[in-house]
Amino acid sequence: MSNFSQKLRYYFLILFDRQTPLYVKSILAVGLLYILVPVDIISDAIPLFGWLDDLAIASFIVALALKLVPKEVMDRVKKKISGVK
Repeated sequence: MSNFSQKLRYYFLILFDRQTPLYVKSILAVGLLYILVPVDIISDAIPLFGWLDDLAIASFIVALALKLVPKEVMDRVKKKISGVK
């Protein structure tokens, strides 16, 4: 799972899996809203620093959510991505 589109698909499948807990889905939704809403901790008008806070927060949220996803869900999604039945 090395390319960007596979990782996006992986996260998407985890987000919409029925066995993914609601609190994990909520964490991912808040992270997505933070990226999409134009109100930031550091303005994006400040070159580099404005984007780094978005990247740092998004990375933290994804890492946190992935730690909270049940192993069964992650295994099932990995099998779907790799094409194993």
